[in-house]
Amino acid sequence: MFRVENADFIADKLASELLPNQEFREVLKNALEAVERRMQADGCKDGGRIEFDVDWSIHAKTGRWKVCCADNGDGMTRSEIERYTTTLAVQGAGRGQSLRGNQGMGLKISGPTRHKAGVLIRSCKKGERTMVQVGWDGHEYGLIPIGQSDELVIPASADYFPKLVNDQGSGTVVTFFGSEENENTFVPPGRSRGWLFKYLNTRFFRLSQDGIEVIVRVPSGDEDEWPHTVDEAADRMAKRGGRSFNLTVVKGTGQVWDDAADYQGADWRGTTTLPGEFGVPSAKIHWWVLPTEGTDVSSRTASGGSLAVLFQNELHDWRTSGQANPFFARLGILFGKNRICFVIEPQGTTISSDFARAHVLVDGLPIFESDSWLVWADQFRAQLPDRIKQTMAEELSRLETEDPDRAKRIRDRLRDVMQLLRPRRFRRNEKGKLRARPPEVTGAGPGIGSILEISTDGPPRTQRRPSVRGLGAVLSELDEQAGESALETTQFQQLDAKWVTESESDTFPILRGDNTGLRDRAAALAGADGRTAGILLLNREFRGYQAILGAINDWANAEGDDEKATKIEAITQEWVEQKMIEAVEGLRQLENGKTWINKHYDEALSPVALTAAFMADRYHTFAEIKRAAGALRQASAVRGTR
Repeated sequence: MFRVENADFIADKLASELLPNQEFREVLKNALEAVERRMQADGCKDGGRIEFDVDWSIHAKTGRWKVCCADNGDGMTRSEIERYTTTLAVQGAGRGQSLRGNQGMGLKISGPTRHKAGVLIRSCKKGERTMVQVGWDGHEYGLIPIGQSDELVIPASADYFPKLVNDQGSGTVVTFFGSEENENTFVPPGRSRGWLFKYLNTRFFRLSQDGIEVIVRVPSGDEDEWPHTVDEAADRMAKRGGRSFNLTVVKGTGQVWDDAADYQGADWRGTTTLPGEFGVPSAKIHWWVLPTEGTDVSSRTASGGSLAVLFQNELHDWRTSGQANPFFARLGILFGKNRICFVIEPQGTTISSDFARAHVLVDGLPIFESDSWLVWADQFRAQLPDRIKQTMAEELSRLETEDPDRAKRIRDRLRDVMQLLRPRRFRRNEKGKLRARPPEVTGAGPGIGSILEISTDGPPRTQRRPSVRGLGAVLSELDEQAGESALETTQFQQLDAKWVTESESDTFPILRGDNTGLRDRAAALAGADGRTAGILLLNREFRGYQAILGAINDWANAEGDDEKATKIEAITQEWVEQKMIEAVEGLRQLENGKTWINKHYDEALSPVALTAAFMADRYHTFAEIKRAAGALRQASAVRGTR
């Protein structure tokens, strides 16, 4: 029906939408399907093998390091290899082309566009061994002449195939040449030695568990230390002749996290089923709690504090490090983030992926842009697994403040200024857990139609009052000593301030942390959004704070007494903490649902903005700290006169 006038433009346009390393995902998917077809035809349930290795035949002829993917699948005949390598959206051997399945375009788009020097394809089937090279010939994408007389498709000898293909009598080898003739595609410049091993683990949820082993060669040492034949590589695997050059099994992220969680014993991983609601499909959230020591997953896949979306055994939409913070907060993870991992698996026929296999879609929208994600997060938060609760409690206990009265002193000092925009009010109630006292506020006048009463014993409730009665008698002063039992009629978010190191801050879902988090920032909020986040993180390593601390020590503790230094640090933290609490709570008093909404609070209370608040008005902060530490300085002066 349709004709394509400029197929090269289509190829480049589609390739621009693909993720990095997509060609290796595509070649593995093709290999898995080929091996599955062969095993089904043979009536066997194991013996499948896919290897990512050096193309030893190319290396022997050129000395260059090119990576190849070899499989012992059903292979392709000469006619099939010509058709499949040059036709976009071809109906492949599996006959499973669909929007949710193989689209017949992946490797043909991702391969030649990223390896303009060519992708060499060799295949063996029914006694035929055929070889072609597809790439950019200087004018267009297509088959590149490789024969002595510029033939496009030529026969290949058994020497061009690895042992797993020759032993099976069928299979395919795909070699990636890169865009330059001498380019190293086995370990490209700037990549780690295990780059491909980690990519495949991160891309797939579970591999090598269904009778098909997926293997990747992981070298060590520098290029000039590597072996030059497959036999030498085998010696290295047997720990002979030099540094390791091992073939390593790819198990996928799910299995890597399983093994790490199981190191602690039973029940440190699980799956929570979420029902969805009102048109939102159901989903499963797979979760893991990783140990604090004893195992390292970062060399194999994403580490703790990461989450992804699962579709057809592939992991999409990864959120790691600072990018994961708002998602963890939405799921209710406020402590211990770097020990917890999630994989979200949407259910149902409305789930698909985009062409680039970059995003999982629900009703055409990426998961994290849809209402479905919000519903699932709320449902998961309402039934947090016990092991996750335990982990958060453990992480919280490590950071508990040593001065429980500090928060009360700060509240008392800020009481008057916090009354300026939204005064606190309390109503007498025998069951109230707060204590307040007169003077009473009476007769607030017409127009007051409801009072929000907040109780610690239950959810907020709204009591309707005739507007002419106003507020009635409401206590206005919080007095924990002599006050009457009362409920608060208005209430502010109580911030839980914690002084942490920059590495400790990684265990929290930092609001708007981006990729920097708390590093070189004065403070940050941990939580779902700036308006409601209940944790204030203060950076004890921030250079602005350290400069004030050093100056106070020079002024009041010239002799360098350790005990005095500890007291000076506590005083400095208290006044800095007060300043940052005032900045957050004061801004929250502006909330009105129109000109101050969640988005604005996220911006105004980001780590960058809180750092600006810290750096502003240091004069008064420094003066208050000096005043509070004055007695320590006097003690030094007296000691010096004796």
